[in-house]
Amino acid sequence: MTSVSLGWFIAGIFISAFVTLWFAGSFNELSARRKSLELIREQVEMHRKLYMQERGGENDAAALKILENKLMVYREVEKSYNSLIKKPINRIPAYILGFHPTGKEHDS
Repeated sequence: MTSVSLGWFIAGIFISAFVTLWFAGSFNELSARRKSLELIREQVEMHRKLYMQERGGENDAAALKILENKLMVYREVEKSYNSLIKKPINRIPAYILGFHPTGKEHDS
């Protein structure tokens, strides 16, 4: 093996390692954020059902306030997730790994 081909081989290994670490880091960050978004979405659905049960009852206002708070938190986490996907360093891995923006303005 000549020194030129050895140099190209080592460069290929380093580039492969860089791309692997880049995608692994992006995947970890995006999957953690998506998991928190899904957990809050489940909480919103639970509180929405509880509010529907309490409508017209004595705990109506309290259930509505809790639901509004959960929706506010959900919107903030959703906005954070979407901005994380739009970051230039995460855009390519997010597209290739199947992470897509969420929300009404992004659904088609």
